[in-house]
Amino acid sequence: MPLISLSSDYGNKDPYRAIVLGVLADLAPQLKVVELSHEIAPGNLLEAAFIIGQAYPSFPKGSVHLILNQELDGKGVFLAMEMDGQFFIAADNGLLSLLQGAKKAKAIHRIEIGAGIDSLFPGRDFLAKAAVHLAQGGALSILGKPMNSINQVKAPQALVDRERKIISGKIIYIDHYGNLITNIAKGQLQELQGKTFEINLPRNRSLTKIARSYQDSAQDGVLALINSLGLLEIAFRGAIGKEYNGANSLLGLNLMDEISINYE
Repeated sequence: MPLISLSSDYGNKDPYRAIVLGVLADLAPQLKVVELSHEIAPGNLLEAAFIIGQAYPSFPKGSVHLILNQELDGKGVFLAMEMDGQFFIAADNGLLSLLQGAKKAKAIHRIEIGAGIDSLFPGRDFLAKAAVHLAQGGALSILGKPMNSINQVKAPQALVDRERKIISGKIIYIDHYGNLITNIAKGQLQELQGKTFEINLPRNRSLTKIARSYQDSAQDGVLALINSLGLLEIAFRGAIGKEYNGANSLLGLNLMDEISINYE
């Protein structure tokens, strides 16, 4: 049976997450609900898109992803999108455009079942109902009219400059351990094969090799590797958390800071 995943920027302390879970259970107690993440930073659409974008391919076809991130930041417009055999519900705040990336959605419809409701809590008041409708096999078209365009937000792109011999990217996510995940993909790093290179880091640090695992020898405790998501990651060997000794605090790096690689 299809399931619903729930993601939000509600955190785990406040009652909002539990309220939406209660509404879902009341509407369809037989449906399985997976809590994907509630620690998405408020307003950080790139983080939301990264977490959900990396997770949803592991879900079964027909899954419905209810995303309550900046849900009041879509000027009252809410969307349901079908892509890769799954459904995504979110405010029209640019998040769905980030999830699409280079892919093309099969269909995007405006959710009109809450039209006219002046709600400060759309997730509770009508978006949960839309998610249950889709999870139970309801048609996307029942929710509202198709949309020809949606709010667009562009994600930063890593670049390979062969003339200048530089690969440059951005830190797009910092995980629980303080590991710095960049948007430089494994395929782009093929450019380094058989060449000497230097990954430039702050505080007079640099890395000259790509490790195979987190247990490989590190340079002053820091290593670079291609992680399980196929992205270049900068990590501190033995890190126990980003608030303690993660690569983020050790190097003083934050989201959207640049990582560059010079090669010869």
